[in-house]
Amino acid sequence: MSHWYVIDEQAQHHYVRDRDAATFLPFLLPHLRPGMAVLDAGCGVGSIALDIARRIAPGRLTGIDVDPGQIEVARRSAADRGIDNVVFETGSVTALPFPDGSFDAVYANAVLQYLPDPVHALSELRRVLRPGGLAAVSDDDLATVVASPDLPELRLAVSLFERAVAHQGGNTRYSRHLRSLMRAAGFARTQGFALAPEVYGDTESVHWFVEFATGLFGAPRMSELIVAEGWATRAELARLHDALRSWAGQPDAFMSWLYCAAIGWAP
Repeated sequence: MSHWYVIDEQAQHHYVRDRDAATFLPFLLPHLRPGMAVLDAGCGVGSIALDIARRIAPGRLTGIDVDPGQIEVARRSAADRGIDNVVFETGSVTALPFPDGSFDAVYANAVLQYLPDPVHALSELRRVLRPGGLAAVSDDDLATVVASPDLPELRLAVSLFERAVAHQGGNTRYSRHLRSLMRAAGFARTQGFALAPEVYGDTESVHWFVEFATGLFGAPRMSELIVAEGWATRAELARLHDALRSWAGQPDAFMSWLYCAAIGWAP
């Protein structure tokens, strides 16, 4: 999924390039079989898609994303790794460019929280499923963030990000309602899950996360939005950066949060 708030495209690519299905979509794996046709709706740089493509071979994995830059990265990765049962195309989960009943399974990871109407997106996922097919959806629930040491600046960082997503029409806490939202989108039955794929609990991961976070809040579009909306001043943002780097220097720093998820079966 393209992220409007990141100034450094390489930072975004690094943030998602090592994601795999076992970490971010473990509840989907028992339902995958060789020969299936599977859609990744919001594939980003294709890390999860390439993992799943190998699991369903000789089936075919189709990945779409609204960001052409990330699609190009995904295509290069597939070529470099010799994975030929995958195709990446530019497209949006809100208007999937496929006929009804095109896929046995579809999934979306860290995508729908940025959309103003997740039920519409879920309806699109259901539309392109064959009868009895399944959709798997997973997203952050940022009300569940835990951190130690627990600093006010960390809570401010989470609040600022949530406000920025809401300003664009998204909701960083919607995923706890995925079961009912999938039912509203026409899925016949649903099953809910929770997982914690993002855990920052050692020196290397904590430092990397802080560098990403300071880059995010230092991005001109993000910082200008925050100041223009009155959510924080530039002085407060500067103190936020200093506090994040100080926190990363703590030998016992820790941060994590839940992803809430669900599988829905098409009628």
